Amino acid sequence: MPAPHRLPTDSPAPGPYSELLGFRYVGLADGVAHVEADPGPEHCNGGGIVHGGFLASLLDTATGWAAHAQLSPGTPAPHVQLSVQYVRAALPGEPLLCHGRVSAAGSRIVSAEAEITQRGRVIAKAVSSHAVLR
Repeated sequence: MPAPHRLPTDSPAPGPYSELLGFRYVGLADGVAHVEADPGPEHCNGGGIVHGGFLASLLDTATGWAAHAQLSPGTPAPHVQLSVQYVRAALPGEPLLCHGRVSAAGSRIVSAEAEITQRGRVIAKAVSSHAVLR
């Protein structure tokens, strides 16, 4: 996968939720949104592994950013569906890399997919749909 372009200084900042979770919007390259996170103990469930909601939020963020990158600036495209498949446990203290890409873009619906890896191993995958509101 090509290295992502770093965000330009005039690029929109992550929203408050992404900032709260510590997500880093790394960049866009060839239509792929690259987002990173460093999960800590505060992101874990009672069993000591990264909470599925944290992973789903990371997937949601990457698919949303990829979808919005395909649209005219300012066009709303909220998620209407997100389906997550958890492949293996994510551990705190190791970076998570998430790559989101659009699989199909129409005038009313944008479909996207994303994958999280940790140490080169797939942790979770998602597919999403976004309603294009014009």
